[in-house]
Amino acid sequence: MNPVASSETSGTRVFSPTTIVTLTIIVLAFGAYAVFLGESNCWDLRNYHLYDGWAFWTGRESMDFAAAQLQTYFNPLLATVTYLIFVHTSPWVSAFILGVIQGANIFPLYAISRRLLPASVHHKHTASRIALAVAFAGVTGATALGELGSSMGDNLISLPVLCAFSLILRDANLNWCRAICAGMLVGAATGIKLTAAPFALGIVMIVPLLDDKGSAWRVALATLAASALGFAATDGFWMIRLWQEYGNPLHPMFGSVFHSAYAPPLSLRDTRYLPHDLLEWMFYPLVWSVSPHKVSEMWFRDLRIPLAFLALSVLLWPGSRQKLARPIRVAAIALLIAYLAWLPVFGTYRYLAPLEMLAPLMALLAITRLFGHVQRAFAFAFLAFLVITTRPPHWGRLRHFAPEFLTISVPDIPDIDGATVIFAEDEPLAYLALGFPPTVTFVRIAGNLMGPPYPPSGLDAAAERRIAEAKGSLYALVAKPVTARTLAAFARQRLVLGDVCYRVSSNLMPKGNKALLCNVQRAPAKS
Repeated sequence: MNPVASSETSGTRVFSPTTIVTLTIIVLAFGAYAVFLGESNCWDLRNYHLYDGWAFWTGRESMDFAAAQLQTYFNPLLATVTYLIFVHTSPWVSAFILGVIQGANIFPLYAISRRLLPASVHHKHTASRIALAVAFAGVTGATALGELGSSMGDNLISLPVLCAFSLILRDANLNWCRAICAGMLVGAATGIKLTAAPFALGIVMIVPLLDDKGSAWRVALATLAASALGFAATDGFWMIRLWQEYGNPLHPMFGSVFHSAYAPPLSLRDTRYLPHDLLEWMFYPLVWSVSPHKVSEMWFRDLRIPLAFLALSVLLWPGSRQKLARPIRVAAIALLIAYLAWLPVFGTYRYLAPLEMLAPLMALLAITRLFGHVQRAFAFAFLAFLVITTRPPHWGRLRHFAPEFLTISVPDIPDIDGATVIFAEDEPLAYLALGFPPTVTFVRIAGNLMGPPYPPSGLDAAAERRIAEAKGSLYALVAKPVTARTLAAFARQRLVLGDVCYRVSSNLMPKGNKALLCNVQRAPAKS
């Protein structure tokens, strides 16, 4: 057999009963490890994961205004699922459930590894062991472990993406059914979290390369249509709602394109993690391997994608004398397309979770192509090296599990019922809204979407209308100490932050942080 030809053929049973039991034990172990790591408590959770899920589930989207800043307008499906898990189970159970789902990425990774690993790496008696080791190395990367048991979602949305890869690579020739199912999976994943789009693009573009029946482009169009249908199924309802309320199905993005009255006065594109010079554009994974903060807020160490970057160059280099099996070639092309699409648009490392998970396989395939044969002992040692050298980022966790995932202490104020509470800063305080009476309305006047130092816009005017129409008392939920920017936001709205304040506390509030509920007064009209 050709040393770089894939070893599995159509009809081979990939998941034996023993393999299923082994993988299931590993998945349950991931759930247990998520419990060991502790309750998740990241910035995104406090800013919008809890609020968006709660607001969507309780139907508050139209009642409040921009409470969770820009992220208020993200598709709420994933946040709703995690919110329901968090509030209806104890914290350690929610961590276990999410850890199990995230650990389930090992199933499609194992199937892909069995399909693509060359015979030179294993023989029939060790095929499952090598594939299992490759899959395990894939699910122990920095993103996978850093987000384990949390609601961040990159290692949740990776599951349908990897299942789509597994479907299209299952047999030597792609049939219509598997192509359409794969398209629907990546389309639905993209609708839920737009950061999956590069992988959807890669999968759709390689479909023509897997057809031998003269219908490549018809299959490709069917896959594209299926991905569009999957996208519409998970995001269509939300785009319609944004269109109806804000005149922009992508609100607040592209407000000027849709001529929305609510167009924000700033560029909403996050360019912090994009390459900045020619060297970075050409060799970004190698650059961030020594400077992780270029692609992540939190420090981490993971050699998977830098090695995959080199591996894809080896696998797609046309000058090699060794013929590359078609499934391996098209998988490498799909991942290269995904990386190249991610590079100028996102630049955030954790959005490459599916590539991180497939990287050990790509690296091992590249080594096989270079040397023609890989000793099994070397393969195990190489994979163990990847696992041992990984250091995941620390996004924030609680040291101890509380009886409930979220506890909030709100002061007992007589006129809080029916009040309007104002947010006026970048601090992730929207989660505190869950502890207030359901009659309280939340309105934002400043944050990462609007307010000083940005020029006034339709968003400021909309917030002003909401506050003008408020019939109850006005309060503000602010972090301590109150900043000059916060005071400027109140001044723009002709409001005055009062000096009567009450402490609001929560188990999720980071140590040393304080939140105050202060009275707000309308500034007297100028004579």
